[in-house]
Amino acid sequence: MSRDPITPIGDNESLKRTLQSTNQGSTIENRVSDITSKVKDEAGHIAETMSEKIGQQRKNAAETLGWAASAVHDTADNIPGGPKLASLTHNIADGMESTASYLRGHDFSQMSKDLMAVCRRYPTQSLVAALALGFLVGRSRR
Repeated sequence: MSRDPITPIGDNESLKRTLQSTNQGSTIENRVSDITSKVKDEAGHIAETMSEKIGQQRKNAAETLGWAASAVHDTADNIPGGPKLASLTHNIADGMESTASYLRGHDFSQMSKDLMAVCRRYPTQSLVAALALGFLVGRSRR
């Protein structure tokens, strides 16, 4: 920036404009910083709320499965079809109880890690299961 040597520094309009634009720039930076901070806080709040809702749904599912398993156990011996069918029904109820216990004892991140481990251990079966699930979901949406 060139300055007229005759004009004193205090009277230089370009210097004043430069200082004003610098002040405006820092004000804009402060505003952007404030908005960014507010957005980050809000995103954190939304993530926390979603995590709480997922946790509550997990607990509800575990309670429902436990209740259903108990009901299946109670009625298994009264099912006509003999002891083999009663034993099979008890095994199904035990599986439901096991699933309910798993849901109670694990949070969402642990369950996703377990799912990834199963998919890595059994890739073909996981792919077939995913295709079957996709097919069923697609058919149910029609």
